[in-house]
Amino acid sequence: MAAYFALAAPTQAQPKAETLLLDIRVNDRSLAGIVHAERLADGRLALPAELWTQARLKAAGEPVTLSDGTRGYVLEAVPGIVYKLDRSRLALDITAPPAAFDSTLLSLRGSLTAPTPPPLGAYLNYDLSATRAGRTSTGYGALVEGVAFGRWGALVASGVVRADEQSHSTIRLDTYWRTDLPGRMETLVLGDTVGTGGAWSRPVRYGGLRYAREFNLAPGFVTYPTPSISGSAALPSTVDVLINNRRSAQSNVQPGPFELTNVPIVTGAGQIQLVVRDMLGRETVINQSYYIAPLLLAPGLSDFSFEAGALRKNYGTRSSDYSSVFGAGTYRLGITDALTGEVRAEVQRDRAAAGAGVAAVVGDLAVVAFAAGYAVADGERGRHYVASIQRSTPKGGASIAAEHFDRGYRQFGAGAFETRPKHQIVAGGSLAFGLGVTAGLSYTQRTPWEGARFALVGAHVGIALPGNMHLSAYATQSLNAGKGFAGGLNLIIPLDDRRMMAASSARDASGHVVNTVQATQSVPAGPGWGWRVAGSDSETQRLQAGTTYNSNNAQFTAQANAGQDANAVRLGANGSLGWMSGLAFASRRIDQGAFAVVQVGDLEGVAVSLSNQVVAVTNSKGLALVTGLLPYQLNQLTLDADLLPFGVEIGGVRETVVPYARSGAFIDFPVKRSRDALVVLQQPDGAPVPAGARVTVTPGHQKFIVARRGEVYLVDLADDNRIKVRWKDGGCSMALKMATVVPGAEPPRIGPLVCGGAQ
Repeated sequence: MAAYFALAAPTQAQPKAETLLLDIRVNDRSLAGIVHAERLADGRLALPAELWTQARLKAAGEPVTLSDGTRGYVLEAVPGIVYKLDRSRLALDITAPPAAFDSTLLSLRGSLTAPTPPPLGAYLNYDLSATRAGRTSTGYGALVEGVAFGRWGALVASGVVRADEQSHSTIRLDTYWRTDLPGRMETLVLGDTVGTGGAWSRPVRYGGLRYAREFNLAPGFVTYPTPSISGSAALPSTVDVLINNRRSAQSNVQPGPFELTNVPIVTGAGQIQLVVRDMLGRETVINQSYYIAPLLLAPGLSDFSFEAGALRKNYGTRSSDYSSVFGAGTYRLGITDALTGEVRAEVQRDRAAAGAGVAAVVGDLAVVAFAAGYAVADGERGRHYVASIQRSTPKGGASIAAEHFDRGYRQFGAGAFETRPKHQIVAGGSLAFGLGVTAGLSYTQRTPWEGARFALVGAHVGIALPGNMHLSAYATQSLNAGKGFAGGLNLIIPLDDRRMMAASSARDASGHVVNTVQATQSVPAGPGWGWRVAGSDSETQRLQAGTTYNSNNAQFTAQANAGQDANAVRLGANGSLGWMSGLAFASRRIDQGAFAVVQVGDLEGVAVSLSNQVVAVTNSKGLALVTGLLPYQLNQLTLDADLLPFGVEIGGVRETVVPYARSGAFIDFPVKRSRDALVVLQQPDGAPVPAGARVTVTPGHQKFIVARRGEVYLVDLADDNRIKVRWKDGGCSMALKMATVVPGAEPPRIGPLVCGGAQ
């Protein structure tokens, strides 16, 4: 009976899920559209997965299946979320803490652009001089460097020529081929080059091969560890980054936790402030101290140089004086934000050496470094130790570096008669006192194994005066017996942007004092003059004068000195001669920079601007040379569209280029002269072709409409054209030849032409 009554009792109704169509606001920010939400059978509120993504909320807990089969998540599973459901308005207001949102990671490092491969080209840097001193013969000198470049890299050869009335000499300096790999920040050199010494050795000049990391191929790339700073926002916010109370960057962040990396920062010790301002105007300030050391590498970043070849001796006095063959390699690696390690090895027939080094940041105080090397050479052996500590702040800094060499340690590339050092100490520091006053001290000591110790202490002070004037003083004192002090006083008085006056008084260690006054005008960046006039109480330099003239094709200098038995005159010229993309040119020195040949159709007299300054004008072929481009950086070249002649088609007046070093780039502006004509078409009976007839011109298959009196205006014509004309009751075809376009001329009127050929 009990079982019967139990089965017969009415069953309690199970709760069902409730579907809701809601307007949703998250932290007073409305979301787009009407959202399908569900009140689950257990009372929890579930929202579809796409809404969580739209609101940037972090879903928590296990997903649930909504009534339409889609996936959703419940609000109650997220810690800290509070919501209010208003059924009368079908609205849901959600209040979420910053931790409930997805995190944002923002890098403040700028992006890098790949360079443009150059066409074939060549140029010659030259520096010529002629000097006449007193009654001596005139001496001549020339320093020349030839560069040939292309997609494969640059081939460079340089030398110096010296001559007078009695003798002359020609010395080869460097000959090498170099190719850069900017995307990998690596370079390969075959020929004469200079290696790297690492932390405990020293660089040498040699001929051979060098494959190395080259961070200069990516200007702006930060190699050292930079701080990251994090915060959180409940609403969309603006973040200002202040470095030592100066704004450095600004960014926008979405609600939730965020982290800023690669903060552009001043090296040394300092303070970062993060000012977070939300859309309601509320501000939050976050403070963080830091110590940035350029000596370190960012974690995971490596620096290396692998070298092999023959050591070079007597550079600049002999053309090809090579000695022992060697191989060397240096490898550095950023291990953590605060630690960088290094290893190096050197191998020669009569010498071998190896060593290691570390550099580390100690808290927010200073950077310390230690390195040691061990060398075996011709039966001798010894160690070399290097230690340093450095602290830098916006107010100043201090450093000390000390080295010790064992007697048996022979340095890399050392000559047979080179003095062997024993101890070296270099220390110094400076401090800004405020009100434009800075001061510093320095100390240098070198002790060889054989010979006298050298020690020197120095001090300097600088004072900023009203009117941008600056006063500085310095003094040095040798600590060796019998040596006096040396010192000086300098006053600089700016007159305008290019002119200045200066006065100085200098005393050497023997007690001799020289007083000098001078006036100068710096040479402008573009064409123009610069000069210098100086007078002193030195018997050999009573009066000095010089002038410099910059033209677009070269730089010219003239200098003269008048004094007792020291009258002299020097004349000079320097610049570059080159060829690329059909343009032969003469310009001021290109050196290791870059240039561009610009094509502006066939338009003559068009001004070309670099960084909004006019730097060149096109010739009769529409070509112009632009020098002074920055290698591996974005350079912007522009034309003034308002100054272009009438009747040209302008596809763009702004071009950017990232050139390789020691090379050129070709920039073809999409500007061309339009070959237009007004053509009058007649039918064989003399009547004009009817208005509305359709004209097709080849090449190009452009289509035009005939106007009244059989007139049709055709544009962008070629030398030889074919015209097809069609109207309701007929059509025809004919040839049209165009004469050479005369610059500045109005479009010609051609015809009437009899349209009688077969279509």
